[in-house]
Amino acid sequence: MILTEDKELDFFVGTRIGSFKHIKYHTDTSKNNKKCIENLVNIKTLQKDDTITCMEWGNAEQTEILLGKRTKEVQIYDTTYGFSKSYTADIGNGDIVGLGKHKRKVFAAVASGIVNIWRKKDSETIDVGGKLDRMRLWRDGTMFATGGEENDLKVWKVDEKTAVFVAKNLPHDWLQLRRPVWVTDLTFIDENLLAVCSRHGYVRLYDTRAQRRPVSNVDTQNLAATCISTGFDERQVLVGFGRGQLHQVDFRQNRLDKGYKGAAGAITSVAVSEKHGLIVSTCLDRHLRVHDRDSKSCVYKQYLTSKLSHVLVQTECTTSLKADVKEEGDPQETASQEPVAVESRVEDSDLDEVFENMEVVSEKRRKRPLEAIEVESVKPSTEGTTDPEDAIVKLLRSTEKEKRRREKKRREKKAKSVFHNA
Repeated sequence: MILTEDKELDFFVGTRIGSFKHIKYHTDTSKNNKKCIENLVNIKTLQKDDTITCMEWGNAEQTEILLGKRTKEVQIYDTTYGFSKSYTADIGNGDIVGLGKHKRKVFAAVASGIVNIWRKKDSETIDVGGKLDRMRLWRDGTMFATGGEENDLKVWKVDEKTAVFVAKNLPHDWLQLRRPVWVTDLTFIDENLLAVCSRHGYVRLYDTRAQRRPVSNVDTQNLAATCISTGFDERQVLVGFGRGQLHQVDFRQNRLDKGYKGAAGAITSVAVSEKHGLIVSTCLDRHLRVHDRDSKSCVYKQYLTSKLSHVLVQTECTTSLKADVKEEGDPQETASQEPVAVESRVEDSDLDEVFENMEVVSEKRRKRPLEAIEVESVKPSTEGTTDPEDAIVKLLRSTEKEKRRREKKRREKKAKSVFHNA
């Protein structure tokens, strides 16, 4: 018997109702249970517009998480201390579609095409134009890339107001029709290599040093791509589609390579752990799935009661569960302290807690005894005598009359039928 070492991974998941969860994943699957899941926000205080539309790491050490909400609020969550800062992106219209942080600069982009940069003492806005579906910041904080509906890939320098790279569309098709453009997600593979996916089904690789048109194009028919992530190789990416497909795209062979099955809805986010060879994805079927890179099998699946929008995998360090931290400390001290921004671990799911606190409206209706039903059925009318035997006789007569009336009506209908007289 071969004993494998148990390793831990931390997943941070955002949902469309605004809940924010931390999941402790063990490579030893026997240790994975509901006790490894905790809510980081109080679900009872969530409002209608608290949807998490964007999530990104705030530093290279992966100890800060940037959260963008539909209310245009940008929150910074520290994995050790909880929520620390918040910003309000009162710029343009639409949801927050991109976040980034480098040193003391915080970047936020909205769907109307405005990118805001907060510094220590001031802020700056950059109008990138068009509709945006995604904005990504390069890890050194010197440039960012944008793309959206009929707004092809552009690369911008932070200190410059004009784009340093503007992608060019492919030539017209064999019918001499223009190819539509809709960038739904993009990612930096290298400083000069970028990959984009589209709702029109294509996945393209761009090299800003070579040419404006893509150096590689993979066209998938009838598949709308929703999200993209870097893969295990510089010429491979992972792409999620709107019908639940999750594929590895190989730009060397210009085709879809491996497929990872199991999802029953649109893939909303993909993340990779290169060290462990795992692929983590979220789906609109409310499940978080972990696939093995080589065997393509689903090694972990967890139902999280709400529609998932984003997932981040912490690979540089680990974060302990808040309940475990309280158990290690002095029980008297922990009892006197109240949580400020982080809710304690919940053992059951969110819906279980809601159902337990609901009040009982009515109990199950009891059946009446048989004697009461019989007495009621023979209850005499107010017009006649009160004798039960007379009431029964009248009931039988009326039933016989109704039976004769229905039989007569059936014979008349049969006589008028065309098929019966044919």
